[in-house]
Amino acid sequence: MKLDNLSPVMQERAKELKELFPAVVYTSGSRDRVKQAKAMAANVVTDRRWIRKVYVQAARLQTMVDLHPEAVTVDDLQDLLLDELDSMSDEELAKLSDHFTGNAVDVKPMEVRVGKVSMPTEAGLKVIDWIENCPDTKWFTTREGGMVRWHWATKPLRDTVPV
Repeated sequence: MKLDNLSPVMQERAKELKELFPAVVYTSGSRDRVKQAKAMAANVVTDRRWIRKVYVQAARLQTMVDLHPEAVTVDDLQDLLLDELDSMSDEELAKLSDHFTGNAVDVKPMEVRVGKVSMPTEAGLKVIDWIENCPDTKWFTTREGGMVRWHWATKPLRDTVPV
């Protein structure tokens, strides 16, 4: 996947990670309102309370999902969420998700199932270690709302030296 419109820090760090670990696959980068609505809708289909579990600044979006129990497909939920995202300012969107500012990427999880549990592979553990020790990392998680999702956000401005 080509990562367009990333912040300079995220672009540099994503490139650096990929060079060090060629098996890394990016599944998402910078998002507009439509892409964000679709990504959220795909998770809400599985768990109607997923937004509440993942997004601190998304009470409005969760309320819309709660008020519309008839919206059960990804398309229905995407339309519902997009209407709400369209009513939000750029400042509100930036607080909602680092994807809007280009400071976040999603990484295809490097995990294997062991019984009912999904665990990082040996290579995955090395990637996690590198990301968590990257001085530009704002935050990283391998789970969002109980789902296996690798999400990495960097600080918007570099105040460190390369790893």
